[in-house]
Amino acid sequence: MKLILPSFAKINLILHITGKRPDGYHTLETVFQSISLFDDLTFEFSESSELEITLDMGKSGIVADQTNLIDRACRAFLNAYPFKVKIDIRAVKRIPAAAGLGGGSSNAGAALVALSRYFGWPIPLQKLYEIASELGADVPFFLCGGTAVGLGKGDIIGPIDDVESMPALLYCPRISCSTAEVYRKFDDAGLLTGQPNSIKIPSDQRPEFRRGFVSLIENDLEQIVFALYPELDSIKKRLVALGAVAASLTGSGSAVFGLFKNQVDRDRAATQFAGSIRTRFVGRKEYQSRLGISS
Repeated sequence: MKLILPSFAKINLILHITGKRPDGYHTLETVFQSISLFDDLTFEFSESSELEITLDMGKSGIVADQTNLIDRACRAFLNAYPFKVKIDIRAVKRIPAAAGLGGGSSNAGAALVALSRYFGWPIPLQKLYEIASELGADVPFFLCGGTAVGLGKGDIIGPIDDVESMPALLYCPRISCSTAEVYRKFDDAGLLTGQPNSIKIPSDQRPEFRRGFVSLIENDLEQIVFALYPELDSIKKRLVALGAVAASLTGSGSAVFGLFKNQVDRDRAATQFAGSIRTRFVGRKEYQSRLGISS
């Protein structure tokens, strides 16, 4: 059996840091949004007397050993449900690594979906969420897609009505932001208030409510990341100057996105950012249909 699945990127429309757990992780309130940028993952399954996994990451430069999230996802699934199978996996990577776009987590989510499809969905989707949460804080979102609130470490997912799709422009400079360093400096700066925010996304999708929605877009980590990497602050300001109705860092960076009223404005801005990525929101129905996610 052969499956070819898209592995979609995400952006954080909102990211609030609300606390810190005893295990060192921070607690978040975030709004995830899947976007049309994706990797291609090809899974070929065949019968075997033992578990065999081979992984080819192409020319991405990403390691293809047992530390890779795709491999880890397969092993986590098959540890919970010990089927014997040979799996050959090939990845065509388009999502920039270490940019806050969730490429590795998305690949892990797609692997869990692929295994579930191959075995005829032998476990409930909720069990998949539990496995996904053990792999990484962002992974559970990629079993859902669309627009969703993430709480806890970001792994407690609450789907909400998809916000209105908007043309978006991503710019990913060659800057590697260390997530651990960003959060450490966030703590050192005394920016953690410990006060939970209350994320409210307008459910009314009429055009006149768009302005109210985009005014909510913000990322608590920008103050730290922009101090470390002033170029990213400049990119955000340029996007707004070029017509973006909102712009923000995603995750802990280094990708910055701008949202535009229409495709013409977005495409005009793209000419000023060599190597930028034109994209759009992917709603939950489209997302789950493309991956073949069963409810």
